[in-house]
Amino acid sequence: MSQVAAPSAPSSGWFNTQLRRGILSERGWGLIVSLLLIPAILGTNLVYESLNHGPNRIFLETPLDRSLPVVPIFAIAYVSLIPYIGFSLIAFLFFRVHVYRSAAFTMLVVWFISYAFYLFLQSYIARPQITGTDPFSGIIRSIYASDRPFNDFPSLHTSLSTIIAIHWWRLDRRIGVPAAVWTALIVASTVLVKQHYLADVAGGLALAGVISFLVMRAARDAYEPRFRT
Repeated sequence: MSQVAAPSAPSSGWFNTQLRRGILSERGWGLIVSLLLIPAILGTNLVYESLNHGPNRIFLETPLDRSLPVVPIFAIAYVSLIPYIGFSLIAFLFFRVHVYRSAAFTMLVVWFISYAFYLFLQSYIARPQITGTDPFSGIIRSIYASDRPFNDFPSLHTSLSTIIAIHWWRLDRRIGVPAAVWTALIVASTVLVKQHYLADVAGGLALAGVISFLVMRAARDAYEPRFRT
């Protein structure tokens, strides 16, 4: 009596299908470029600190900025940016390498445009004194201690988190919705922990939107089929 092999578990088959759309399936120049983007992102991020000093050329505070309160609990969203980016890029890398490259290229372009502003049109934010004794106020004081009050316009917290949300949305809206919600919290946190002004947020949103559109449009023919889940 012949035996029929048991089919593989659906979850295993789905997982393997996703991996075949990631870097493990890459060869040649695609693999090389994907790997080179890792040190490019890490190295570009390190440039930030060298530009984080005065003198400032612009000061963008408005009466509306002054009316916004400090909301200490938003410090959690603010400090989540790096884990949020790191987790997302790793997921893109292993499950949708074309999305990873699109997000990485977009981030690099946005970084360098932002750095040009920091170099030639430096901005400054006047921070309040944080006197609260709760843990979230303590986090805000730690943020202030580790990050000087320059490099404000455009907001990198806003632009980088928005790039990640756009790429999650483009990949799978089931993940894109919570990603958009978390990005919104990060964006709100920039003004509610007094690290940015509203103009900085507007600049970050515009930069992320325009550059994401241009990069995704340029690469559409290459990665569009692989966006589908």
